[in-house]
Amino acid sequence: MIRLGTTSSVYIGVILACMMYAVNSVSHTRVKLINNEYHNIVIAIEETVPEDLDLLDRIQEVFTGASAFLCEITRYRAYFKSISILVPRSWTDNAEYETQEFETYGTSDIRIDGGIHHGPYVMKPTPCGEVGDYMHLTTKYLKDPIIAAIYGSYEHAIVHEWGHLRYGVYDEYPGGNTGAPYFYSTGNGGIEATRCSTAVTGVMKNRFTRADCAYINNYPEDDCYFYDSNVSTAFSGSLMYRQYLPQIIHFCDNKTFADTAGSIHNVESPSKQNKLCDEKSVWEIMREHVDFADGANPPRAGCDVTVPEFRFVKQRGSRIAMVLDVSGSMAGERIIKLGQVVNIYITDWVSNGDELGMVEFSDSATTLSQLVTIDASTRAQLSALIPTTTDGSTSIGAGLLKGIEVLQDGDISRLGGCLLVVSDGEENTSPYISEVIPTLIAKGICVDVIAFSEQASLNLELLPTSTGGRAFFYSESATSNALNEAFAAIATRGQSVLQQSIPLYSNTIAIDGGTTFVFSFVIDASIGINTELVFNYLQLTDIDVTLQAPNGSTVDNNSPFYDLDSTFKVLRIKVPGIAEVGTWNVSIKNPSMSTEHVGVTVQSKSSVPGEYPITVTSEWSTNTVTPPEKLILYVTVSKGITPVLNAHVVATVERPSGDSVQLIMADSGGGADITKDDGVYSSYFTAFAGVERYSVKVEVTNTGDDTVISPSRVVGFGSITNPDLPSTGQQPEDESTGTFQRIANGGSVTCDGSSACSGLNDLYPPAKIVDLQVTKISYDDRNITLQFTAPGDDLDFGNATSYEIWMDTDFSAMFSNYENTTNTTQDLFVEGVLSSPKSPGQTEVFNIVVPTQGDITYVFCVVAIDDGGNKSPRSNIVSASMKYFPQRSSNLLFILATIASVLVVVIVVTVAIYVIRRCVQGG
Repeated sequence: MIRLGTTSSVYIGVILACMMYAVNSVSHTRVKLINNEYHNIVIAIEETVPEDLDLLDRIQEVFTGASAFLCEITRYRAYFKSISILVPRSWTDNAEYETQEFETYGTSDIRIDGGIHHGPYVMKPTPCGEVGDYMHLTTKYLKDPIIAAIYGSYEHAIVHEWGHLRYGVYDEYPGGNTGAPYFYSTGNGGIEATRCSTAVTGVMKNRFTRADCAYINNYPEDDCYFYDSNVSTAFSGSLMYRQYLPQIIHFCDNKTFADTAGSIHNVESPSKQNKLCDEKSVWEIMREHVDFADGANPPRAGCDVTVPEFRFVKQRGSRIAMVLDVSGSMAGERIIKLGQVVNIYITDWVSNGDELGMVEFSDSATTLSQLVTIDASTRAQLSALIPTTTDGSTSIGAGLLKGIEVLQDGDISRLGGCLLVVSDGEENTSPYISEVIPTLIAKGICVDVIAFSEQASLNLELLPTSTGGRAFFYSESATSNALNEAFAAIATRGQSVLQQSIPLYSNTIAIDGGTTFVFSFVIDASIGINTELVFNYLQLTDIDVTLQAPNGSTVDNNSPFYDLDSTFKVLRIKVPGIAEVGTWNVSIKNPSMSTEHVGVTVQSKSSVPGEYPITVTSEWSTNTVTPPEKLILYVTVSKGITPVLNAHVVATVERPSGDSVQLIMADSGGGADITKDDGVYSSYFTAFAGVERYSVKVEVTNTGDDTVISPSRVVGFGSITNPDLPSTGQQPEDESTGTFQRIANGGSVTCDGSSACSGLNDLYPPAKIVDLQVTKISYDDRNITLQFTAPGDDLDFGNATSYEIWMDTDFSAMFSNYENTTNTTQDLFVEGVLSSPKSPGQTEVFNIVVPTQGDITYVFCVVAIDDGGNKSPRSNIVSASMKYFPQRSSNLLFILATIASVLVVVIVVTVAIYVIRRCVQGG
């Protein structure tokens, strides 16, 4: 029996505020904190999870407990108020399930599946203080208290993950996916365990022998581990450290505001939180967050009432209304191309069961079709209504209002749904976009926009920014297929990845009259069902295409799988069954005498039902940027939640100047990339060349056998190996992807500010170095080896000009103002050249000889400088002890030495016996 919560009485009243996206991030969350109450939280259950009403009970129980603890740990400033639980469409209908509004699995805040990696985690590729993408839980974690207990109480674990997801903070424990060392050096040359706070008590022991730790090269041996006390009452923080410790009930804070002396932040700890958040505590980041900044949501009197109000929503097909510009400026090729892609969208890309309507607008708007449920007959009906004529001025607001009417389908109280808006010009007739946005927000409607040409109104971007939609741009470049790519990307909204068509190839090809163009694409083992090639063209004479499979068989214009639509000038080839793995060759013949521009899109679906294919998604960090604000492109390459590593990821950014810039994306843990080897490839973009829109297309291929699927990691998180937790046995090995290819359109971003966007001014310094580390210490030679990832000239683009490596023996001096410490000179280094930085993403190694030995610690930071003299922020601070430690061999070396000694003794004795026997025999 489902224990239903009461639908929030303030749900409608707060939806306006909840959907204003104050949190600038790649996340599409609609969560908002209002009067200490979090609203619009969406927990979504993955489509393959079997129907289980007990699971719904457990979700309510777990998040009710977490809500109470969140109220306490935020000092009475926040708790969960309204939570929607989205159940799979495969589950049985239930009268208690409400109508789906804005909720989808792909935009949910917390996602639950039946996976095997049960530790809760958050996919967070975003910078410090920015919202993450989603929290991941499994059904077993929620239903099996024994599994859950490994990670601490449900309350502690969920709120720990909420810290990542909502407040954008990082872990404060060492090892695992954090990349943080287990130990660091203190001011007197001593060794401390990485933790927050230093009040956390414990002992350093070898994890296998439980003997005192040996020291090798002035650092504890690899098997040395810090065992926290489970009974000490000296500490109460930090929850972002080891949340399973029962004493931890606070986030760390600075000395001024810490809840207790046992929750004071440890600025010297080399934790991921300190590296990426400029050594700020969790609470310092939280106080800067939109939820609490400037006194927002001050403390309540207490936490007496924190039980969330739950509503249950069933996943159903998407509700979409196309809003198409047919004003006079759309005449000619524009309306033809729009008609082609809308026909392809209706015929091939919208899913059966979705509801689709259509509106056209110029100075006024007309409904071409109310919402209809998509099937074979309604696809044909809608295609017959696609507009072909143009006239009039442009009122985008009129189109929006008519689209809202279509989504409401006669019920003005109906919420949710999405509009797909395509427009090519400035809005010059009321109502205007700005007048309609409040209505869109109040009704919970998301808006995706496609700017058709450089003349399209820049106000279009206000729509996705305000409603959580996406923005795309089609420049009309002769080689751009962005219009088709945008519609294909929008078609995946609300679809399970298991059902999505995966884009493999997309291009617009110029073919001279009377010639043939040949290209190839690859089908890999993870795809092959519903493989389809779609071609669109403009000339009166139809193109002629031949498709050759790896086995040599062909599909041509005599095949039943060859479908030519001469009305829309669209050609479709559908490969029957499961497409053969290997390279497929395509030849396109242009029989006319004129050059033909042929748009080509190749897609395929998962080859095994219920098994995830390799997918690529791409998105900008924001819709609008004004330099020197930072703009990041994120590309995720994965197979389900398993990351694909070492892929060749190239992003081509089309600029307003008409040229393109290529970005080689990295998953290195440096520059814009937060976590190494997590399947999220990230890069800054700084090569602005004017006000207007920038669109991006991403192409991903394997790099031989180096590209692997890594089942010991999860996407957006990294390694799931956590030495703090009991071993689960041997980790699964990486497996080669084989040859594959994918494409993705990452949408568009608008640069705002004529001077800032011109590209004529050097507005960006090199990126902050966040992975500085000490890799070796030699007491005898007074040598310390430093290593870090090279930044660029402009963040991570281009080569920096030089480095400054600063040194001191006082962490506080370095922390407060590094320029008051020693700026090292080249003569101190036996390896590394300060004046010759490597290319961005490469590893830099510097070996420095320090002045003295003794009971002291040396601390270092690095600053990169570009050709304009701009300096990067100082790097994370690292420490190295020059105290004398008895350099005992590690236990492994000791064991090997012992074995070797025994063998020597055995050999000597054996030889002696042999000699004696020979002597006796000789006598």
